[in-house]
Amino acid sequence: MTDDELRRLVTEVVREVVQQRPAKGVEASAPADDGGASKRRGPRHRPLPAPRDAEALAALKASTPARIVTGRTGTRYLTSSYLGLRADHAIALDAVESEVPDGWAEQQGWLPLRTRAKDHAEFFLHPDLGRRLDDASKARCEKEADRGVDVQLLAGDGLSAYALLTNGPALVQALQRHLAGAGFRVGRPLFVRYARIGVQDEVGVLTQAKSTVIVVGERPGLGTGDSLSIYTAFGPKLGQDNAEKDCISNVRALGFAPERAAARCAALMRDTFAAGGGGVKLTGGDPAFRPHVVNH
Repeated sequence: MTDDELRRLVTEVVREVVQQRPAKGVEASAPADDGGASKRRGPRHRPLPAPRDAEALAALKASTPARIVTGRTGTRYLTSSYLGLRADHAIALDAVESEVPDGWAEQQGWLPLRTRAKDHAEFFLHPDLGRRLDDASKARCEKEADRGVDVQLLAGDGLSAYALLTNGPALVQALQRHLAGAGFRVGRPLFVRYARIGVQDEVGVLTQAKSTVIVVGERPGLGTGDSLSIYTAFGPKLGQDNAEKDCISNVRALGFAPERAAARCAALMRDTFAAGGGGVKLTGGDPAFRPHVVNH
């Protein structure tokens, strides 16, 4: 079995454990006779066995993937909570280490490019290399990418290629539909390997686009390895300050669904073009041009 096959097997097993783990707060009963150890450790607690409003509590727990009202055993987590945390941590680590397979971008109809980082390790160690294209990609972008469009779409692996593989195609397709429906001329999507957010600046300059929208894998939290962010920028220039950009984050099935996020992005871009800029300029200008989503 190769390393890649072993990694896929472990990922599948961990995912099954997370999906099939017991409901929050479920714990096996303590042994009937433990020699008095239970009394020495203190009482064994279960999560609100008789809440005042069970329906409201159930609705609250169902409203978020966060761990709330999980109960405890003495001063410790329940075993089910502890195992779930370990599994989610493993998923986050796998997401950070994930990479986009060769040829995948072409299958989506995206123009494949890459940054100056020569491999995944260098991408992590030297963030600045992920903000500029390598020479070959720069030349290809100038030659093959659409020029002078209203919105140039990019998709980057960022800190979770797994997130892009899972939710990227659906989100990019939704963005194309909603932005076009809002009256924008949208460029052919570009894929950038080993991408940081700032690579949208150089791409915008090279393509002479009026604005750029990059979809990028977020830094994973516990169990959120599939989460994407959308960063928008108006009037691209090299080294454009983040204060001039806006962000829609937590784009995934359990967060901000791709279709809804794309609709919000299109509305945000309408406001951005009307205000002549995004970020601080947009939020500090006429209230009519306030963004629909900033760091959602």
